[in-house]
Amino acid sequence: MNETNRFEHVSGGRFAVLAFLAIAIFAGLGARLWFLQVMSPVDFVEVVEEQRTREIITEAPRGRILDVNGRVLADTRESLVVTLDAVQLAEVAAGSDAETRLAAREVIYAEVATILAAEGVKAKVEDLERTYQRAATQSLKPVVVAEDVTIDTWIEVEERALAGFGVERRWVRDYPYGEIAAHIIGHVGEVRSSGEAAELTARAPGRRYQAGDAVGIRGIEATFESRLRGQPEIRVIELDAFAQVVGTREVTQEAVPGEDVVLTIDIDVQYAVEQVLLDELEQARLRPACSDACLPHRGQAGSIVALDVTTGAVAAMASAPSYDPNEWVFGIPSDQLDYLRTSLDSPFLNRAVSGLYPAGSTFKPVTAYAAVTTGARSPGAVWEDEGVYQLESCREEGGPGCRFQNAGAAVLGPVDLITSLSRSSDTYYYSLGETFWVERDTYGETVIQDTAELFGFGQPSGVQLPADSAGRLPDLEWLQATYGEDQGWFTGDNVNLSIGQGELLVTPIQLANAYATIASGGERYEPSVVAEVRTADGAEVQEFAPRLAAEQSLDPTAIGSIRQGLEWAVQTEQGTAWNAFVGFPMNEVPIAGKTGTAQVTRRADYSLFAAYAPALRPRYAVAAVLEESGFGGDAAAPAVRRVIEHLFEIEGVPMAPIRSDSGDAPADPALLFGATP
Repeated sequence: MNETNRFEHVSGGRFAVLAFLAIAIFAGLGARLWFLQVMSPVDFVEVVEEQRTREIITEAPRGRILDVNGRVLADTRESLVVTLDAVQLAEVAAGSDAETRLAAREVIYAEVATILAAEGVKAKVEDLERTYQRAATQSLKPVVVAEDVTIDTWIEVEERALAGFGVERRWVRDYPYGEIAAHIIGHVGEVRSSGEAAELTARAPGRRYQAGDAVGIRGIEATFESRLRGQPEIRVIELDAFAQVVGTREVTQEAVPGEDVVLTIDIDVQYAVEQVLLDELEQARLRPACSDACLPHRGQAGSIVALDVTTGAVAAMASAPSYDPNEWVFGIPSDQLDYLRTSLDSPFLNRAVSGLYPAGSTFKPVTAYAAVTTGARSPGAVWEDEGVYQLESCREEGGPGCRFQNAGAAVLGPVDLITSLSRSSDTYYYSLGETFWVERDTYGETVIQDTAELFGFGQPSGVQLPADSAGRLPDLEWLQATYGEDQGWFTGDNVNLSIGQGELLVTPIQLANAYATIASGGERYEPSVVAEVRTADGAEVQEFAPRLAAEQSLDPTAIGSIRQGLEWAVQTEQGTAWNAFVGFPMNEVPIAGKTGTAQVTRRADYSLFAAYAPALRPRYAVAAVLEESGFGGDAAAPAVRRVIEHLFEIEGVPMAPIRSDSGDAPADPALLFGATP
């Protein structure tokens, strides 16, 4: 083959290969084009649509929280706010190193800080950077850096067109009464992440959450979140090639305002009760300790609960110290949040439903009821109170765990069930505590605990608020689960329980409800703080009728004697609450109640008082617990008196000076907590 033919042969082969490759390429492109046009046009259109449209979710106005008379306790208002958009700020000086991007952001921050300074808003450059860093990881929409700005600031921010900053109109929560009823109402916070938003949406699909939205954190705001949160508007907007908004494509979900929640409380009464609590705590701080051996009264915290005996409705619920829920509307400063979370006095804690306290002598009616109904002691049986009680089970051996005494070892002489309550004889109940345990084959191992359950102790009250505690009703099983299987329940444990001490813990709302149960003769309601739910235009959606937790007929002999003892405690001169009620018009509103003084390790005495009125036809039950405030007759009883005066609109009744010789103080700690086999 000559050179010419060889060249033509090689060239022809190469052209054939190239032709084949070209055909293959065009065939592939054709197949792909056919696939895109024929096989998956829907998917392709959806991708294009996603690039040209965006779904915008706008919160609807949140429902209001109202008092029983329709006064607004939590509202929604519109506010002009300056916002920071982390997505836009991230584009500033894009492509540069981190230090250059930070410097560019700080130039913008300085301008924003200057604008806000004219509003009186202190916004430091470093604070804005911290907000940006947090928003970059936690929020998908602009976050608020200044609220309630003027229209002048609105215009200036708009005109300067500062990257990442804008001005919006937003619905914000408003609490016109500030700290009043804060523990009942609660507050809103911000949905912190897309994950949290997804969880909330899963629980309430129609409510559709996104990061940055408002969500109830405590109180009614949290419990009724699904009712208070409105149905957000979902709008699909169209974008041009430069991602600028062209207009609205469609509204796929209309906004519907949240529903209103009407409470059972009257805000005037609530305010009065909270003021009573604060006043009596202040008085406790001014009152000297019982002796040099007693710790000084701190009087920093406490709770008062008033219930309607006939329905279980909460008339007032106070917890101190409190906090202002308005501080949470736009995000609380970190230093203030740290204080609220770490303060020893726990301002966030709703002590009415979550505070755990020894019941002290207010628990004695439970032991008295157990004594009568089991036949361990009849109401008229006389006990000789010698001021000190020596356990029969260790009388020969003696020792610190065998000896229990009244407050100050006071000798009360002969007492029966009625006078044991009115004068608060500890030895009367110590003897019952020992009898029940030593003769447990007859009475059962948990007769006191079982009786306490009849009155609602050891179980959540059922009120519609978060963290409704069951308290603690200890027994052998609890001791072993807590301290180990080798732990035993001894006579001393039963003796302490008989007077409401030891490991027993109750909440103020449980205590109020227990006395409401005594007052009613057995009907125990689940306390209710909500009366009804309404639509935004006032149409009733749901009414909350009284909820019976237990419809029981308490033994009339036992409950009659107990009620007589509680009346004498207040209405007779030897009663432990007598001095606190001197001058009160008992002929108009007779009161029955019981003082209690509980001892807590390394703290001053806790003052307790529980009562109901009128004694013969009870309407309200009230319980007060004042931490580190002294004897029950000194602090808690005067507080309850003043609350009852407000509830029954009794005015102009002078209160006698308080004496410091109430007969319900606990014994010496070394004697009180002894445990004897």
